[in-house]
Amino acid sequence: MTETDLLQKRKTQVLAAVFGVSLVVGGLLAAQHADLFANPAAVPAAMESIRGSGLNLAYQFAVLLLCFAWLEMDSRQLGIRRPWWLNLGVVFLTSLFVPYYLYKTRAPGQRGGAVLAYFGVLCGSVFAMLAGMLLAASFFAAPPPGKGI
Repeated sequence: MTETDLLQKRKTQVLAAVFGVSLVVGGLLAAQHADLFANPAAVPAAMESIRGSGLNLAYQFAVLLLCFAWLEMDSRQLGIRRPWWLNLGVVFLTSLFVPYYLYKTRAPGQRGGAVLAYFGVLCGSVFAMLAGMLLAASFFAAPPPGKGI
């Protein structure tokens, strides 16, 4: 197996890890806020508590580390060096600087596909989180009030 093949395999594993982390965090969020499914009026309060929670910070940090791991492997695979300002931009404005990196490092016919693939990964991680929430809700959610067996 060549180094390029190995890097491509590891990049795929990193993407799978992003989906896995999103799935698990979605499940943990649903378990922590099981009442959301029975009481939709509690959504604003739950969102406020999630924003500053340690779980949210850990999720953001894990995804950022995975993003940098993928970028490092991609840069090595392409034989380029990312400037320091691009790394800083990825930390503060990931959704702007990663597509910029993809656009600048791909051949003219491959740029659009690479940027669309990035946004596909973002959407996929949201769906993975929702799947984790639904899976966890099936175990932790309380039955609706007034429904007897």
